[in-house]
This record gives sequence, structure tokens and C-alpha cells, in this order.
Amino acid sequence: MISYDAIIKELQKQITQAQQAASTAEKREAFSAMRALCDVALQTNEPSVQPSSFTAPSQPTQVVPTPPVPTQANKLHEPDANGDSLFDF
Repeated sequence: MISYDAIIKELQKQITQAQQAASTAEKREAFSAMRALCDVALQTNEPSVQPSSFTAPSQPTQVVPTPPVPTQANKLHEPDANGDSLFDF
């Protein structure tokens, strides 16, 4: 984390550069740098997202296995089919 003092020192440098700038483009560049420094300072002060509190259920749930569905009973028998695969024509 960047300290506020370091950001303030860098802001002061940018202010000096803006005051001494000969062209409008140089002044705008210094102002843009100051804006970026302010954004950094404000983002480091934002509270971090707090994880939501998770409470475990009081009773563990039981998983009941379901019986497998037999697929052999539902086969279609076509007279021109070559086998059991879907891709056998």
C-alpha cells in the first residue's frame, strides 16, 4: 500500500511541473498525473469487501443414491441398423 505522504509528495512535484509548464499540453499532462495520484489515494482508502458470514447447517444432510436407470430395456431395434452405437448407420 502506498502511503498518503508519498502520494502528497508526488502531487507537489506535479503541481510544480504544472506551474512551470510552458505549453498547455504539459500542463494537461501534469493534471492527468495528479488525477491518477488522487485516484490511487482514494482507492487505497476504500474498505475491502467483507466476506459474508457462513453458518454451517446444524444437521448434515444425507445423500440418498438413486438407482441407475436401465438403458438396455429401451433400445430401439431397426432392421437396417448396424449396432448399438448412435453413430452406426
